[in-house]
Amino acid sequence: MKKALKIIGIILAVILVILLCVYLFVLQYPKLKKNPKEGKWYKITNADMLCANGSQYKAFFKKGSENKVLVYFAGGGSNIDEYTAREGLFNDGVLTIDMMSNLTMNMGGIATESDNNPFKDWSVIAFPCATGDFMSGTGEFHYTDKSGEEAVLYHHGYINYTIIMQEIMEKAGIDNADTVLVTGYSAGGFSATLLADDIFTNYFPDASSKNLLIDASLLEYEGWHNVLTDVWHCPSSISDVSVTDNLTLDFIRHLKEKYGDGITVLFDSSTRDGDLAKTQNYYNGGAFEVDEQIADDYQEMLKRNIPEFKAAGAYLYIWDGLQYYDDPRNMTMHTIIATPYVFIPLNDNDVSVAVWLANAMNGEREDYGLALVDKAY
Repeated sequence: MKKALKIIGIILAVILVILLCVYLFVLQYPKLKKNPKEGKWYKITNADMLCANGSQYKAFFKKGSENKVLVYFAGGGSNIDEYTAREGLFNDGVLTIDMMSNLTMNMGGIATESDNNPFKDWSVIAFPCATGDFMSGTGEFHYTDKSGEEAVLYHHGYINYTIIMQEIMEKAGIDNADTVLVTGYSAGGFSATLLADDIFTNYFPDASSKNLLIDASLLEYEGWHNVLTDVWHCPSSISDVSVTDNLTLDFIRHLKEKYGDGITVLFDSSTRDGDLAKTQNYYNGGAFEVDEQIADDYQEMLKRNIPEFKAAGAYLYIWDGLQYYDDPRNMTMHTIIATPYVFIPLNDNDVSVAVWLANAMNGEREDYGLALVDKAY
């Protein structure tokens, strides 16, 4: 009996050692070091980097074989006022396990190594969404939580982003990239839009090909400038660009005015994006909910903005045909670049969003699906 128990104990010890090794060396990424290996994921983190909930923030980096960089911002909502803070309508932290955190951002889309991904050999800088401020804040937001206690959110997105970019530029050897794509989905699309100028000015000024793709990031709100200044405490180089109720359009105009033909700006959206429609309804003074009428309103807003985006110099891909989660109502999926659908041609178009994007960066810039905003559902 003693011998059997000893054997069982040894087996359990070996299993525990194996599990610990898997956790430490597979599920957790090593910290970024000088001259990182190609194809290997690293994390960038330190005690000075905070998520909205006060936990430690981290981002991820993978060195590619091509001299091209994908700066990739994940979605996860944002905090704009006491209600969104109290209800927690955004991601306020990063998953502890690095691989799981990365997988939740890259569910088979353009930041993965899929064989049909034209960006699979690029270097990737991946930012989780966990600060509630489109990665653009430098301050704290004090509010009263559901229990009536005073609470604080750390809107330190810009602080985190700056530390991360500086460390990557110092260690990764990608500062001379010839092509840079800044992109993100949902809240991450707003992050990409607000930070694109900072990225191209401070980190990749010599890139011959500068590109921005905004995926499912369109919300009209009269209070945007106040959110950027009073809630998030963004740098003035960011907050000063916000002059209308359309944050996305303000920054597209700013980028095209500054860079002209030196930047390619792209925007995609589904016609009746259920999540954007829900958020827009709240911004319009309603509840944080969605139905087919609210989706109609989003479709109309999208239609109204298309000529504005075109006048500002952006190229668009509008799509439908993908369901809003498992909701049977007439609403469409929110975001596409983090999913395998990004590689599939939609709406009888001959190209997918990924191919449309790759073609645009190679000088073949076209619009797709614009007529869908007139479609009756």
